[in-house]
Amino acid sequence: MLRTPRIPPRLSSFVTVGVCATVGLTMLAMLALINHYAANYASQEAELRLQQLSWQMRDSLNRVVQQAGSDVSLVSGLSQVRQASDPAEVRSVLDNLQTTFPDYAWIGMTDNRGVIYASTSAMLEQADVSARPWFQSGKEGLRAVDYHPALLLGKLLPKAADPWRFVDVAAPVLGPDGEARGVIGVHLSWAWARRVAANLLTPALKEYGAEILVVRRDGTVLLGPAGMEEKKIATTSLTLAFAGATGALTEDWADGRTYLTGYTRTGDPADPASLEWAVLVRQPEATAMAGWNTLKWQILWISLLLGGALAWLAASLARKLTRPMNQLSRMMETRASGAAPADVAAIPEVYGFREAQVLSKAMRSMLEVERQHTRTLERMNEQLEAKVAERTAELHALAMSDTLTGLPNRRALMHMLPQALKRAVRLRRSCAVLFLDLDGFKGINDNYGHDEGDELLRQVGARIVATVRKTDMVARLAGDEFVVILEMLPTPADAEATALKLLPQLRLPFALANNVVSVGASIGVAVFMPEDPLDMAALLARADQAMYQAKADGKNRISLAPLAREALALA
Repeated sequence: MLRTPRIPPRLSSFVTVGVCATVGLTMLAMLALINHYAANYASQEAELRLQQLSWQMRDSLNRVVQQAGSDVSLVSGLSQVRQASDPAEVRSVLDNLQTTFPDYAWIGMTDNRGVIYASTSAMLEQADVSARPWFQSGKEGLRAVDYHPALLLGKLLPKAADPWRFVDVAAPVLGPDGEARGVIGVHLSWAWARRVAANLLTPALKEYGAEILVVRRDGTVLLGPAGMEEKKIATTSLTLAFAGATGALTEDWADGRTYLTGYTRTGDPADPASLEWAVLVRQPEATAMAGWNTLKWQILWISLLLGGALAWLAASLARKLTRPMNQLSRMMETRASGAAPADVAAIPEVYGFREAQVLSKAMRSMLEVERQHTRTLERMNEQLEAKVAERTAELHALAMSDTLTGLPNRRALMHMLPQALKRAVRLRRSCAVLFLDLDGFKGINDNYGHDEGDELLRQVGARIVATVRKTDMVARLAGDEFVVILEMLPTPADAEATALKLLPQLRLPFALANNVVSVGASIGVAVFMPEDPLDMAALLARADQAMYQAKADGKNRISLAPLAREALALA
């Protein structure tokens, strides 16, 4: 088995590939270093930013709850409240406090039985709230009660965009004698928490796309993105926050996305006047790392541009150094590919260095010798092609002609008839097939010999050709059967007229080599209309059947085949 010779690379290719490989490796090393340091730094910066947002939200929540506790303690110690003798006097104090802090949706004071003694706007006065958690816990001291929906006040307070939700702060009221007289309770509207989150997130959303979530210990989201509030979640950051940890991490959430999450916890487990919530500030990892990704692509494009520039410089230098050898190499490759000498420019004498000059002279000499040989081969090839074409034409004529009469044979008929039918359909002109069978030919063959019979067939074919138009085709099928294709007939009746014109011509005597004989012919006529199906076999079959009908009717006559549509109707 012959081995394909190995083609060594060009010098210019070596230089170009080497420079490109060096630049590529440098770029990869640089990107690896950037990814190791810059990516880690970007991730830490994003986590710290989210952690700081969680701290700010935590401090805001703690501050408001502590403020509410201070207000409740202050009011419970006022003399108007401790010595309460008139509900109107206590109501005035409570209304003033609500006016100062509008987030207090309702403030009320109960007696020891849990019946509302006085309240803001007199709402729920004389109502029994002894079963409410804020009353029960408020009797023990200053207490905060976790997030809950409005039950009694929901129908009394004005309609709001969001359902009323409260955080309660309550404390006992002691009389001048130190005995408990009731409980002061504040219903802090949850709207303040939404407002705090909105104030924190307005700049953050524009720049970072962060989201703040406040979550109860049972995993219920008290404040968060649309669709998540009052639904439960379970994340690693939530577990860490309620364990007292604060920080940030990367984790997968239930929506299938990966987030950087900062986490912390509000309140103090040892202080019943505070509330323990987990504050989570999350940001999609792709958004958090968007700045780093932009920087990475900028570095990548700069590296690619630098590599391209260096590769172009290397290629230019390589071309300059190797131009003489490349000129000769291209000429040799062109000749090796089989290009004609006339298509190859004259090889110049290269003076870049001595070796190139020697090679150029030797190649010019070799090319001249090759041109002379090529011209000789071209002349011989032209002669051979002419002989092949001539022989091919002869073979084609033999394949399509009847050797006895010189007329087209069955193969030629089968080739030409479909084309005639297609022309008839395209031009909307009818055509016809005449199927001729000689009457009395067998007796001549038997009485005078096959040579005389062959001569008769030749003369019959010539007489048919002379009788029909030059545009009509006459073919010999076999034996004494002939077929005529009539095209471009003005009317179908013209086919019958042509057949009638043939009959007297074929009755005339034929002068053979040694005898004068007379024969007749039975002719079947089948007409093809433009709307008929393109079925060559059916057309020939109708003409053949008509010919046999002429023989059955007494021979030496014509018989018209039914039209195709008539034949189908009869069938």
